[in-house]
Amino acid sequence: MGFMSGVITGLALAAGGLVWYMSRSGERFRDQYGVDQKLSELGDQLETRTREIQSTVNAQLAEMRAKGSEGAAGSGDPAAKLDDVQASAAEAAAEISADVEGTAAKVKKSAKDAASE
Repeated sequence: MGFMSGVITGLALAAGGLVWYMSRSGERFRDQYGVDQKLSELGDQLETRTREIQSTVNAQLAEMRAKGSEGAAGSGDPAAKLDDVQASAAEAAAEISADVEGTAAKVKKSAKDAASE
């Protein structure tokens, strides 16, 4: 455990030193090429696009909720639909669980193989 904490501490100190050095040596570069301004513009564009996507998704969710409430009002057996939804959700969860367990087994096997070498 001491070795890993030493490695992590070393990496953290190296990253901190790199950030300090880049902040000192990168001033001329940032001033010359206007990196801060370009990053600011990029951030503004991302924020605008995110808001557009969020409004579109909210509109689609409202539409689907409206369709769902119309369908629920007209259906005769909502319990049957709920059972179908629960069954499909359980199947999807089982598939995901199997995939995760398979991947974990592969990783565990490769770790054992690497440790034995």
